Amino acid sequence: MDERKTGAGPAEGPGASAGRAPDVPAGTGSAGRSDAASAGAGHAGCPDAGAPGAAPAQEAPAARRPRRRWPVAVGVVAVVLLVAGGGFWVWHEQPSFCNAVCHQPMDAYVDGYYEDDSLLAHAHMTAGTTCLQCHEAKIEDQVHEAMVWVSGDYPMDENGLLTRVGVRADEALCATAGCHDMAEVIAATADWGGEPGVNPHDSHQGRAIDCSNCHGVHEQSVMYCNTCHDYAVPEGWAEPVRTDAAAAK
Repeated sequence: MDERKTGAGPAEGPGASAGRAPDVPAGTGSAGRSDAASAGAGHAGCPDAGAPGAAPAQEAPAARRPRRRWPVAVGVVAVVLLVAGGGFWVWHEQPSFCNAVCHQPMDAYVDGYYEDDSLLAHAHMTAGTTCLQCHEAKIEDQVHEAMVWVSGDYPMDENGLLTRVGVRADEALCATAGCHDMAEVIAATADWGGEPGVNPHDSHQGRAIDCSNCHGVHEQSVMYCNTCHDYAVPEGWAEPVRTDAAAAK
């Protein structure tokens, strides 16, 4: 055999491999050693959170929730409205309320209540009786009065009082609990003016005559019986217009 053909390449034997540098696996060279060293250095400077004695990690402070102030504001408004409403209601029951807005036609009534001692309204004032104890404040009546006042449809007489038709005060109004007792009233006027059997509150007409036929609370009272009769007239009262038959006597 031709040695040149069979030994075309250098022979590889033990001697040949001894002169060559061994192959280094990827990642295990100097670069691999430096990565391991850096990894070890990192673990040495940063202790494991789970290791005994390790400082606990600090939590971020929780955000403060804004305080709700609207309940306080609502409560303050409610208290103010309650106090104002109570004050208005107390004022509403006073005679001064009647002419605070409705100067006309209520001025004459309020002035008489406070100042004219010839009126029964003033006598009620001195006894501590207010307007609403006689004039019940019904909502339907107040709405009607407000509409009449706005429209100006309230005819008045020369004394500044409202002209009225029909019953103004009767036994059902005046003889209620805490006010007048009709039995006591009848007993007090028995044998009126010294005339036996004469009693203006127990007349031959029975209850056909209302209190307001004689008693003018906001105006001068009139001895209505003397339209026909000739009885004693209380001080400060007026004589009525007599009938033709009574005037002819």
